[in-house]
Amino acid sequence: MKTLYLAHNFNKRKTTRKWELRLEGKYKLKLDNPFYDNPNRLDDITQIDSFKDGSDEQRRFLSTRDARSIVEDDLEKIRKSDGILAIANETRLGTPMEIFFAAYVLRIPVYVITRRYSRHPWIRHFATEIFSSQRDFERYIEKIYGRKK
Repeated sequence: MKTLYLAHNFNKRKTTRKWELRLEGKYKLKLDNPFYDNPNRLDDITQIDSFKDGSDEQRRFLSTRDARSIVEDDLEKIRKSDGILAIANETRLGTPMEIFFAAYVLRIPVYVITRRYSRHPWIRHFATEIFSSQRDFERYIEKIYGRKK
């Protein structure tokens, strides 16, 4: 079974997690979510999710986390993956960095779901495939990886 690192916006982590789990239950594909599938950060995400999103408490907690360990954990997860899936509609800095690392440094497949940036030269250059919706990506993986029995 192939594993794709799931690059996505922190603010969309909860809805992305629901979609991720549905896909993994349906298709022969594992999505490695840096927020929820990292035993090194399980306590962090539990704490983060206990705060109201965007609250001062959440922002304070996020600002205390060790940047180096977060980035190194993400890079290690990308190195161990067969490629990455980047959801880049409302992207921040992390997702483009992960796309670049996977495509340019590791030269592994990069699948990007975006409407907003589909014509951007950096996305067109580095993406293996670009999808305008999650549903389009699902159709693709059904053909490539197949459904679970």
